[in-house]
Amino acid sequence: MSHRLYIVTGKGGVGKTSLAIALAKKLKAQGKKVLYNSFDQEDQTKICSELETPSLHLELEKSAEIYMGKKLGSEMVASWIMKTPFFKSLFNMIPGLGHMILLGHIIDLLEDDPELVIVLDSPSSGHAMTMFESSHNFKEIFGSGLLVEDINRMHRFIYAQNVLKNYIVSLPTKMALNEAKEVREHLQNLNFTSTEIIINDCLSPVLAAKEDLPEFLKIKNDLENEVISEYQDITSHKIAHSLGEDFQSVIDDLSAEKIGVLI
Repeated sequence: MSHRLYIVTGKGGVGKTSLAIALAKKLKAQGKKVLYNSFDQEDQTKICSELETPSLHLELEKSAEIYMGKKLGSEMVASWIMKTPFFKSLFNMIPGLGHMILLGHIIDLLEDDPELVIVLDSPSSGHAMTMFESSHNFKEIFGSGLLVEDINRMHRFIYAQNVLKNYIVSLPTKMALNEAKEVREHLQNLNFTSTEIIINDCLSPVLAAKEDLPEFLKIKNDLENEVISEYQDITSHKIAHSLGEDFQSVIDDLSAEKIGVLI
């Protein structure tokens, strides 16, 4: 059974965007109504269009404006408020507030359309943790009110069975996997139990089919296999290195052959 919201997170450079777009492309191929979302980072609309993958780009200020417009009953008033220096400074001082509003916007879309699935490409594991922590922290700080009512609604949605799936992406190195393990433990402490670590860009499955490897590749292969074996109890899947020559061919390779295990 596929989930309604997939969040792909991890440290920079581990291949989150490639996996997230490939996952959205695979879900589309399976007949799902799906959108890839780049969250609060670079707009990937153009490349998603080239890859024939539906996408949704949300900007923080626009999402906050829509949120406030609903509460005030006027998008025009909300637009004026968002342009004030106070509110611009507020989002800079409390980044978790902006991330929480973006997540709330995404949940609104999912609640409005029960057939929709969204793959959220989180900028980094730190942002993901801040986003989830903020909802709990703000709920505790404010106690009651409109914001707390919205947080309760968000929690009812994301904590429901088979709704949210978190994937923490890591490279096959000890340092990266230790960091991924810490992130998983942190999210599990927040009761996000459907959280898995994915080892991405593994060379060993590719090298295993080769004969007469150069010595440096033999060493690389042995070290990678050793690390994967050491962390096998905390990891769910291995994604083999793609031999695609460009980004599009990598996405096609991932979505056709490798990404299906994540659904």
